[in-house]
Amino acid sequence: MTFLKKNDLILAPMAGVADTVFRRLCKRHGADITVSEMVSADGLHYKSPNTAALMSFDESERPIGVQLFGSDPDRLAEAARFTYESARPDFIDLNSGCPVAKVVKRNGGAALLKDPVLFGRIVNAMARAVPIPVTVKIRSGWEKYVWIDEEFARIAEGSGAAAVTLHPRSQTMMFTGHSFWERIAAVKKAVSIPVIGNGDVVDAESALKMASETGCDAIMVGRASFGNPWVFAEVRAALRGERYAPPSTEERRDTVLEHIRTFRDVHGERFACGEMKKCASWYIRGYPGAGAARSRIFASSSSTEIEGVVEEYFGLTLSSAAQSSP
Repeated sequence: MTFLKKNDLILAPMAGVADTVFRRLCKRHGADITVSEMVSADGLHYKSPNTAALMSFDESERPIGVQLFGSDPDRLAEAARFTYESARPDFIDLNSGCPVAKVVKRNGGAALLKDPVLFGRIVNAMARAVPIPVTVKIRSGWEKYVWIDEEFARIAEGSGAAAVTLHPRSQTMMFTGHSFWERIAAVKKAVSIPVIGNGDVVDAESALKMASETGCDAIMVGRASFGNPWVFAEVRAALRGERYAPPSTEERRDTVLEHIRTFRDVHGERFACGEMKKCASWYIRGYPGAGAARSRIFASSSSTEIEGVVEEYFGLTLSSAAQSSP
């Protein structure tokens, strides 16, 4: 797997968050590898333009993978071929870990963990369909403490997967409780292909702890990046033993505004008005007066109005900081 190096930092494939605009920001701030939002193999089969649009990316996002989900080996092989031929990503990932009901009820995502034979057939079909690496993302099991991650990692390796990402929670845990990092260590010992650790890496300290406790080859960061693309720079500095300088208030403001404006340029105003409310609110959480600003953001009727709230909020923050400084 030529695109993956030891201690690489990977932006997780998060639906509704990790679009091309956010991926570019994270790449600029230290992510080594990015992955698309989940792309439905069925959607590609039926030629859904919205589904195909999820595969679009800028060259600056490379190395990038496109993550597919589904439950039919032939259809996933077809989707992998189409993805390779039309988008030319660096690798293709199989989602075998999404715990969300609308995905698992269609036998996709974490539902594949119920059928090791089908899982193996899918991985093999995808790996044979394309000349680029195929990776898999799995959870540790369907039920808590009933772990099947070692078994499925071995199946993935034997079926042609080039790497496995493990989120060590069960499907039933969803995103609650701390993930079981010892499962990453167990999978690392079970296979010879690279193992990527995912789950509860929120800062430099947790990243160093995961790397030390599990021996994982690379680290995937998900929810900690919401409104905080700088988390990759923080973790990278820690892994290299370097000093990290957090973003200034001005840099944070400029990044939020860039995110809103670029998102609007790429996706259009109607989509930007809805999606940028949650994103803008993430950037200011934990700051003084953020609650009132969030209320105004969610009451906004346009992305331009959201920009105005952001500029006013950070203007007041900078003014207050200047007044309090000696």
